[in-house]
Amino acid sequence: MNSIRWVRTERGSGTLFALSMGLLLLTALTLVTLWSAISTARHKLAAAADLTALSAAQSLQSGTAPCPTAHRIATTHHVQLTHCQITGTSVTIQVQTQLDLPAVPHAILTTTARAGPG
Repeated sequence: MNSIRWVRTERGSGTLFALSMGLLLLTALTLVTLWSAISTARHKLAAAADLTALSAAQSLQSGTAPCPTAHRIATTHHVQLTHCQITGTSVTIQVQTQLDLPAVPHAILTTTARAGPG
């Protein structure tokens, strides 16, 4: 009877290690890119919200309607005005934007800003 004896070697383990490290690196790069895109969008949205609220508060102080001004400024900054509330001499607005990320479909960021005299 002929017996087959299998000899275990480390042949091919370097290839598997290289493939594993490549997959790990690709995953890390994807996550960093996704985080960077979301972080940048959050900062841009916060800046647009602040500018929109300041413009609306300035309109309120000058005697014009603040919410149409807020809508115009939000549109200029490529965000959507979802809420505009006048409270005494201050204006509170809420804006949102949709992220264009293939990994996260229908991702929407929302932020609120308030402006008025101290």
